[in-house]
Amino acid sequence: MCKATFALVTVALVFPSFLESAATRSLSVQNLEDGVEVVVDGHVTEPAWTNIEPYTDFTQQNPIEGAPASERTEVRLLLDQTTFYVGIILFDSDPSQILVTDSRRDGQLNETDSVQIILDTFNDNQNGFLFGTNPVGIEYDGQVAGEGQTGGTARRSGRGGARRGQVSGWNPNWDGNWTVRSAITERGWETEMAIPLKTLRYTPGDNQIWGFNVLRNIRRKNEQVFLAPIPRGYSIYRVSLAAKLEGLQLPGRRDIKVTPYGLGSTGQDNLAASNQTQSDFEIGIDAKWGVTPNLTADFTVNTDFAQVEADEQQINLTRFPLFFPEKRPFFLENASTFSFGAPQEVDLFFSRRIGLESGIPIPILGGARMSGKLGAYKVGVLDMQTREAFNARTGDLIAPAENFFVTRVQREVGRSNFGGIFVNRQQTGATSPELAQNNRAYGVDANIQLTENTKLFTFLAGSTSSGELGTDYAGRALVTYATNWWSGHIGYTQVGERFDAQAGFVPRRGFRKPQARFFLDYQPKKYPWIRRLSPHVTWSTHYGFDGLVETSSGHFHFVEIQPQAGGRFGATLDRKQDRPVTPFSVYSDPSGDAVVIPPGFYTWNEWTLSYVSNPSAPFFFDLRYKWGDFYDGDLNHYSVTVNARVGAKIQASIGWRRDNVKLPGGDFETDLIPVRFNYSFTTLMNIQALVQYNSQTADISSNVRFALLNRSGTGLFFVYNDRRNIANFTRIDPDTGVVVPNLIGRSFVVKYTYLFDF
Repeated sequence: MCKATFALVTVALVFPSFLESAATRSLSVQNLEDGVEVVVDGHVTEPAWTNIEPYTDFTQQNPIEGAPASERTEVRLLLDQTTFYVGIILFDSDPSQILVTDSRRDGQLNETDSVQIILDTFNDNQNGFLFGTNPVGIEYDGQVAGEGQTGGTARRSGRGGARRGQVSGWNPNWDGNWTVRSAITERGWETEMAIPLKTLRYTPGDNQIWGFNVLRNIRRKNEQVFLAPIPRGYSIYRVSLAAKLEGLQLPGRRDIKVTPYGLGSTGQDNLAASNQTQSDFEIGIDAKWGVTPNLTADFTVNTDFAQVEADEQQINLTRFPLFFPEKRPFFLENASTFSFGAPQEVDLFFSRRIGLESGIPIPILGGARMSGKLGAYKVGVLDMQTREAFNARTGDLIAPAENFFVTRVQREVGRSNFGGIFVNRQQTGATSPELAQNNRAYGVDANIQLTENTKLFTFLAGSTSSGELGTDYAGRALVTYATNWWSGHIGYTQVGERFDAQAGFVPRRGFRKPQARFFLDYQPKKYPWIRRLSPHVTWSTHYGFDGLVETSSGHFHFVEIQPQAGGRFGATLDRKQDRPVTPFSVYSDPSGDAVVIPPGFYTWNEWTLSYVSNPSAPFFFDLRYKWGDFYDGDLNHYSVTVNARVGAKIQASIGWRRDNVKLPGGDFETDLIPVRFNYSFTTLMNIQALVQYNSQTADISSNVRFALLNRSGTGLFFVYNDRRNIANFTRIDPDTGVVVPNLIGRSFVVKYTYLFDF
């Protein structure tokens, strides 16, 4: 593995990346005269706007790549010593057909008329700040790193919701302090954005250059147009193709933000041996300091995340742990700075290890983070301290007090970067230093742009643990290629049998894994109702160090058709193999009965039919049926999700997943039913509910949140949690040995946070 990685890095260094073939477009910003103010009201009509010559030359990416936009868009830019202003008029030949499907902060922008801008404030062709909105003026923002790619993965722009919390090159969980207003008018719709310079990071001085691009989505036509053209295989995250804002006069940046919180809670835990009802009050504080215009320090004391949405439950029919995304804002801001490895396979740092143990919150005493740029280097340092935690029901220790330390450095060269990471997890507190457990993970990586369309992602990592595991290594090399009509990758990953990144996410170790993917993105002009034909194939095999296949997966998506109006349908064959060496439980119910897969080598096929209707419609559906073998038995899987919208204020969905499994060791079926509801009173005030039924645990859980936001995601939150037992038999809790009551527990939390921006 080391030789293969070294060879690929050597080739990459010998053959540098090609220059972009398209000429870069140059733009300028009008400086506001002293005493002239812009009133941000969603109407681009003031003299400060109308006296500027707008930028109007937009080009389609979809549905007809390279064609002029079907509707006119005018972009105007203003700058003063404190604020960057963007005024956009989005003309529409039929304003009555403007589509708005969401009015929540950070709501979806793909299924609504919308506009997004990106600012590459360091002009490094890799990173940027993204701001977006729709005709009702929602705030949508995030950070882009590495042109939206981390470890060979990429995300589409404009997506929130379920994708939030995925650590990648696109981080929608960054909440900037800025203002936006939109209005539907007789000429279409228009929007004004006021972005304080202290919200951004940049290099101060005269004649500075920023990258800048604009994406408009005209949803009823399913049309996307760009100010600086982007090929169809990419998104607005491709900042290397952005236009250039030249001649910027930028002042020094001062940024001090303080966000204190107060929290009151009352709760009932009916499985606790004593003190089943408890009330509490807590205070804490977060602070942000712009140490330099390029470097920001964050501090947190007595951190609490009571307002964060509950995890969505999953059914696990494998012998490996499931991945649950991070949702806590403090850890998600600048998360891409600390990412290292192969996402969800060899993550050297996974922030859910801090303050969570099997989904149970662990008190966080406090911590600090510094991230940003030092010259050409992108740097990040994080240190967090947790308290010890005990099970309230049994008194057993859940987790000892621990310290987590991470430092990350990357050197950016063009569209490539090279770097390293060090991660330390150390037990602290009452445990003696001689007996304290510790784990360290470290590594170097290189993400190298070989050509305009080809990129190499490679890393070599090691881990050292106290105890029996000792030291071992892991590494990967992955080459990706993307054009406007096809993309793919080929790669190799190896993880040692004793590799152990305890502050990361490594669901399995002791394997060698080759992998490959081919994805076709073809637009047949002969059939105008078809937007895309996207058949694709993905294959990977995990081999043990003895050369035997441990698991294998071949995903053959023979048919995937995307209609012009939106949605998709298709047919898939999955061919799988697995070789468990010890028995494992594939299912257990609340009564304690289990279905076990014995050791052996299994090969099976699964067929899937899927259909997703137009997601911009008031009602749309996601249907999936899977059937075939499952180990040495049979599987039938049904999945139905019904989504509904009433204007932009109400979104609701109900899903149902059923798995019917027949095995020699026993038959079982599982049901998972999630119900979601959102009502937005305004773009900054909403109530959300998530109710989930899981037949495997025989529980119904509820999470209801009311948010009245102020700035940058702060404000007043009311949160209610409830968990109930609905088993039709007497359940005994395995921890306490007591009968599980109908009401297992509930809590009510009130939290208020306020941003002081100096």
